[in-house]
Amino acid sequence: MQQGNYDTLIRKTYGDFEVGDLDLLKVVMADDVVWHEPGRNPLAGDHRGPDGVLALLAELKQRSGDTFQIEVLDVFSNAERAVVLQRETASSNGKSLDVIAAVEFEIHHGKVTEATVFHSDAYQFDAFWSDVS
Repeated sequence: MQQGNYDTLIRKTYGDFEVGDLDLLKVVMADDVVWHEPGRNPLAGDHRGPDGVLALLAELKQRSGDTFQIEVLDVFSNAERAVVLQRETASSNGKSLDVIAAVEFEIHHGKVTEATVFHSDAYQFDAFWSDVS
């Protein structure tokens, strides 16, 4: 994949997540992909390999009663990196989540090798996921 096409790759990946087809996401992940989820909540930590990343994404949906949604606000990409600005929302047990996040993707040979998440309100993100099971 050539430079500039990562915007399309990343938007398609988010579309696959939105429609719930998590298995399609494996196609864009390297075998040794690492997802860094910040915070002090039960979902925080490093999630390794496509199965580890998919387990995290599935748990976001499951723990929120399938209300967890991502709105892509913008995508910036270059030869080996894409950054997605996104709005994350969810509701469960009378609580709601509404935060802006930036997700930095490292991409090599058309595959995501690493993703690092940065939340605008880490306290709100932690509080929501710590109280939802």
